[in-house]
Amino acid sequence: MVEKISQNENEKDIFNECPECRGKIILNSYEKICSECGLVVNNFFKESSFIFNNIKNQNNLSKQYVALGERPDFIGGLGTFIDYENSKYLRDKSGKLLPPNEQNLFRRLKKNYAQFLRIKNHETEYRIFNILNKISLFLNLNKNIRNNAAYFYKKIIKNEEKVINNISLIAFCIFHAARNENHNAPITINEIARAFQNFGHRVNPRLILRDGITYKHHLKKDSTPHKSEDYLIRLINAVINHNYLEERLVKKGVILTKSEFQNRLLLKCREILIKLPLWNRGGRNPFILTGAIIYLADKLLAREKSEKSVLTQKIISEATDIAEYSIRDHYVNLLKPLFMS
Repeated sequence: MVEKISQNENEKDIFNECPECRGKIILNSYEKICSECGLVVNNFFKESSFIFNNIKNQNNLSKQYVALGERPDFIGGLGTFIDYENSKYLRDKSGKLLPPNEQNLFRRLKKNYAQFLRIKNHETEYRIFNILNKISLFLNLNKNIRNNAAYFYKKIIKNEEKVINNISLIAFCIFHAARNENHNAPITINEIARAFQNFGHRVNPRLILRDGITYKHHLKKDSTPHKSEDYLIRLINAVINHNYLEERLVKKGVILTKSEFQNRLLLKCREILIKLPLWNRGGRNPFILTGAIIYLADKLLAREKSEKSVLTQKIISEATDIAEYSIRDHYVNLLKPLFMS
């Protein structure tokens, strides 16, 4: 069973509690699961901007209890329109079907209510959220990241009189939302910038960092810096799926399947990370350091089994999109003196 719960921004404790038994929520295989009853908590939503009327009011509009709120990730539905967007048969306030003549009248009015009227005075937001949806699909982001990015964007523009660049701002919001979301592996600033560049937008890591420094205080939420442990599974999967890896296993005489080699590599990398405290990492880029640790782990496994190492810096570079010289620098100057001496 998958549960979707609504969360008020001020009630932060519910994010860590099961909505059924109030047990502690833990992460397991990219899912948020209650440690007590096993309930899978799928999505968290911010409080909607619903407007409730007074039920005791006996006027003709007393049956209308709620007005349409703003969806933070979709501008096309701002304001009101006749009935539901795709409804064919229109009803009155009591839920009764309209007479045929009135059906034709309101259908015509509904058709003439074009999209540009619904997004009037919100053209920039409409364009930005269209870009957000495209980038979310391109990067395969889950709905929580997309919704939170839209929420962060609306919160910033609400408190800022003038924004420097709306496109770089939504790029920062995607990055900030991804850092606070534990469903997917972390996403780097470079990957987000390249995604925007693929769609023809002039966004680079420098602009994203600039907006982060300028607008982060509006979000009032401290994000924990990522560590190499966060990127480990993702980068090892990329290396294992390299087109040349299977051929390298055969060439080096390693009698292991790709799955067995992956498990050995993962265990060895975790051993290295345990022996490599944060102090020794010296504030290095955790993404690049993870690539160098994978290279070191393969060398240590080869030495233990008296075999030849399978991975090369070129294979890891092509699989993870990390420059070869960066892997070599981290390996030679940091890892090799500690683990290969």
